[in-house]
Amino acid sequence: MREVVVHLSKDLVSRYGIKRFPVRKGDMVKIVKGDKEKDEKINIFGKEGKVIKVLKDEGKVVVENINISKADGKMKPRKLDPSALVITKIVLEDKKRKERLTRLAATRNKVVEEEPEKHEEVEGKEELPTQEEKGEEVSGDEQAS
Repeated sequence: MREVVVHLSKDLVSRYGIKRFPVRKGDMVKIVKGDKEKDEKINIFGKEGKVIKVLKDEGKVVVENINISKADGKMKPRKLDPSALVITKIVLEDKKRKERLTRLAATRNKVVEEEPEKHEEVEGKEELPTQEEKGEEVSGDEQAS
């Protein structure tokens, strides 16, 4: 089996120092190549979606909500070439995949940190004590009266 390798977005290139990485189910990708006039009917150029299947034998990627109509009118998932895609978000739940990314980033003197979404959740939890502190301030005013 061969891996299906896709280029990374500019943001991820600056973060990890690598330009391409194997795509997997769950990664977010953006369609960056295609004929805008030809694809106007199906309107897929510039769309972003989650990878739902990687066809290693064919070297193609299937993205969520990117479909093509068949002759009988039914919709079928469209197989996209990896050269037309850019990874915008990498899923690092797999331990081996995270180690590989860390190793590749280390060769470029970059450090792999936790994903920004996890930091946002932590920041959201920090807001709760702030609200409690406001409650304490109100109780302090009541004591002063």
